[in-house]
Order: sequence, then C-alpha cells, then structure tokens
Amino acid sequence: MAQDKETTKGCIFTALTLLMEQKEYKYITVTDIARKSGVSRITYYRTYSSKEDILVQHFQKVAQQMVAEAQGNEETALCIFFKWFQEHRKLTELLEQAHLLNLLVACFSVFTDFLYEAIHSEEEVQPDARYAARFEAGGLFSLLMHALAEGAEESPEEMAQITLKIMKK
Repeated sequence: MAQDKETTKGCIFTALTLLMEQKEYKYITVTDIARKSGVSRITYYRTYSSKEDILVQHFQKVAQQMVAEAQGNEETALCIFFKWFQEHRKLTELLEQAHLLNLLVACFSVFTDFLYEAIHSEEEVQPDARYAARFEAGGLFSLLMHALAEGAEESPEEMAQITLKIMKK
C-alpha cells in the first residue's frame, strides 16, 4: 500500500513537471495534473492539498535523502547537493520561471540545517545561530543559481570546495 502511494506521488510529480514544460505554472489546474498523471481528482486530493504541496513533499524527501547519504560529512553533502541540482537543472529552471525558488530554500531547510551544524559543530553555539543558518542557506542557493546560470562549469566536488571555503571563513 505504501508503495502504491509513492508510485502515485511520483506520477503526480512527473505530471506536474511535464505540464510546467508546456505552460505557465499558474495556469496548470488540478484537473490538468490528474488527467496527465492518470489519477482521479479524488486521489489527487487524498494525496495533496495544492500544487505547491506536490513540490514541497517531493523536495523535502530529496533533502532528507541527501542528509542520509551525506553520513555526517559536509563535503559529501555539498557534492550530493550540487550533483542533484546539476542533474535536475531543467526542473530548477522551471521553478525559477514559476517564481517558486523560495520553495526550494524552505524545503531544503533540513539539509541546510544539517550543513550548518556540520560546518560549525566545533564552535560555541551562538544565540543567533538559527539566523546564521538561514543566512548561509540563502547564500548556498544564491551560489547554486549563479553556478547554474554560468553553465555549471565546475564539478560538484569543485563547488563543494568553493562553498566550504566561503562558509568556513
């Protein structure tokens, strides 16, 4: 049963991304998504509450998987992060066109919090650490978008090194 639900979620997410390639996000309807994914509107609403919910759940899952794969290592985490976004460049561009990049930053907070704690674990905890973590998260996504806009010439490993150098200053 859980596998069926994950398959349904995958179909709905894929349908949404395919539709985003065809028309503006704001004009995509639940009916469009349901029809494209091959599920009923009832199934859609049992699974999601909105179009944004499709993206949020998907990206939160991706972020959690990144943290699990990183196994406590910030350089590995950053390599995984940059590799994923290079592989999903088109999706990132679609989100940017739809003015939804803020969703990425919010959904990846579990990842950016992990990264902040891993990088600054040996430092004394400051009362404003939660602000510093959000500040670094914004910088990480700004760096990512700049790298993608510039053609992502650097490898994920090189981007991880650049990012760590900046974040550890």
